[in-house]
Amino acid sequence: MKLWRVNFPRLISVWGLISCITISAFGQDKELPKMTQKQLDSILVFYRNSNLDSININERISDVSSFLKFARLHKQDSLVYMGLMRKTKLLGKNKKYTDAIKYSNELYDLAVLNKDTSYIQKALTKLGLYHRQNNQLDEAFKYYNESFIISRKTKDSIKAGRNLLQMANIQYFFEDFSGSKTTAIDGLSYLEKTNDGRSLAGLYHRISVANRKQKNYEEALKYNQKAIEIDTSVRGLHILRNTRANILSDQEKYDEAISIFKELINDTLIKKNREEYARVLGNLGHVEWLKNPQNLNSEPLLLKSKNIREYIKDVRGLIASNIYLTNYYFDKDTIKAIKYAEAAYQNAEKINGLVSMVDALGFLIQLKDDTKEEAKIALKLNDKRQVINQSNREIYAATKYENDKLTTENLVLKAETAKKERQRIIYLFGTIILALIAVIVVYLLRQRHKREIIRDVYNAEARISKKLHDELANDIYNVMVQIQNEQSNQDVLDKLEDIYHSTRDISRENSSFNEGRDFSAELGHMMSSYSGDYTKIIIKDIDEIPWDSVTPEKKIIVYRILQELMINMKKHSEANLVAITFKKGQKNIKITYADNGIGVKKDDIIYSNGLRNAENRIKTIGGSFIFDSEIERGFKATLHFPN
Repeated sequence: MKLWRVNFPRLISVWGLISCITISAFGQDKELPKMTQKQLDSILVFYRNSNLDSININERISDVSSFLKFARLHKQDSLVYMGLMRKTKLLGKNKKYTDAIKYSNELYDLAVLNKDTSYIQKALTKLGLYHRQNNQLDEAFKYYNESFIISRKTKDSIKAGRNLLQMANIQYFFEDFSGSKTTAIDGLSYLEKTNDGRSLAGLYHRISVANRKQKNYEEALKYNQKAIEIDTSVRGLHILRNTRANILSDQEKYDEAISIFKELINDTLIKKNREEYARVLGNLGHVEWLKNPQNLNSEPLLLKSKNIREYIKDVRGLIASNIYLTNYYFDKDTIKAIKYAEAAYQNAEKINGLVSMVDALGFLIQLKDDTKEEAKIALKLNDKRQVINQSNREIYAATKYENDKLTTENLVLKAETAKKERQRIIYLFGTIILALIAVIVVYLLRQRHKREIIRDVYNAEARISKKLHDELANDIYNVMVQIQNEQSNQDVLDKLEDIYHSTRDISRENSSFNEGRDFSAELGHMMSSYSGDYTKIIIKDIDEIPWDSVTPEKKIIVYRILQELMINMKKHSEANLVAITFKKGQKNIKITYADNGIGVKKDDIIYSNGLRNAENRIKTIGGSFIFDSEIERGFKATLHFPN
């Protein structure tokens, strides 16, 4: 049994790892052992680190990825949910929206598999968010709509209202002001009796700006005031008052609007927020131009706003700044007006802003002489916007009246499709694992055969040694005694004595030894026995090697090779100093032999001194034997073998 002891733990670990990964990844029915509290605490460290603002965002993403890896390995879905929620949030914060979408989809698939409505909705909301941030607004609208369906079905009014707010924002972006206002008004029915004042104020704000675009200014001011009364946050008030000033400007109440903008500019909190500060500067410059196109304040305000937005890379803000500057230079400097209109188009193109692209092209069509290409593009973009608006209206209309049953069927269909895909992958991996088992079994049988050969050689050597000692050597000794008593030929007696000592040497070289717990002492004693008055032997760090973890077969090989080196030294080297050093590495053990004897030519090393057998021995345990020697420069050998 000892022959198998070393490799089995490693094989069991490998098998366990494969099993864990397969089960975790593909949802087999077989349950894994529950995590111990110690295991849980160790992986929660990664999760806690991922939430520390003091750590670099990429390191935080790496920490949560490590947390996710172990959570999946142990098939802990509750931890996987936590990890995916945190990872998508960090990826979004790092503006890696495509990756955030990828892991949000993974969260969705897991939630559908577990029929977990709560996490299905969270995943859909995230997919809406990251598609919106990735400027895929039509896709975002669909995911927010699906999330709304679930929240309505589960009677979660707050989530339903929040989803409708996001959908209304997207409709407004595509200039579907009527659709945006309708969706926002529907949202009020879900949020008016809740404590989510911020989202409710957002709906009032969206209704307000939609009315402004439809030139319903009194309604716009009414809903703007409703929003101001609810949202008392500093940032919220800044945005809402900015909107109020714009509505007043549309009513040509320029002095009131300018007064609000100047109050906002002097607000210390707005000055610290460069994005808001640039917005107010641009709006003030634009309104002062509307009041008096010849005023001297507008141009520096508009340019300062644009420069700040360029510095902070506010692409949406730059679109507004360039449109304002196009208006400002439209009748003053055609070249500059074209320049800013083109800049507005380029920035809008970066974020796929169809409406802004059409607006910029509208200016270019008016400013340029040859505008056939611009007109063609504008028409195409406007058609695309109309298609998206129509699609969004149809999606939401179906949701309001018909989509409950359809949504349930879609969820079931997705779950069944996912189940079939998992089964297919499980069958594939089952085949791979069976093949892997076959390879492992063949490898084990070969390794066992090698160990049996080593053991057989060792036993044969021991039997020969015993026979030489017990029979041949004793017989020779008896003959020597008889001859000595008879005082016969002294030459014959001397020859017999030589034969007797040779026989004893052979017996000692092949005798058995203790390869158990006392192996270190046994090996050290063997090497020390070759010292004498002329030769000093130094053995270093032999006890640093964990001999108990080395297989008996490897101990036999090491013992015989070192014995061969010592015999070779005794017979041929004429060395007076020998050093044998032992060193344990991470994956192997290294033994270095060196003497200061007469040495030997490199070409003759393998073919003399009985060392060919030593090299063959070390190869049987996956090791190596390297020689280095020159005449009159001693002999050195390095032995490596895996631990």
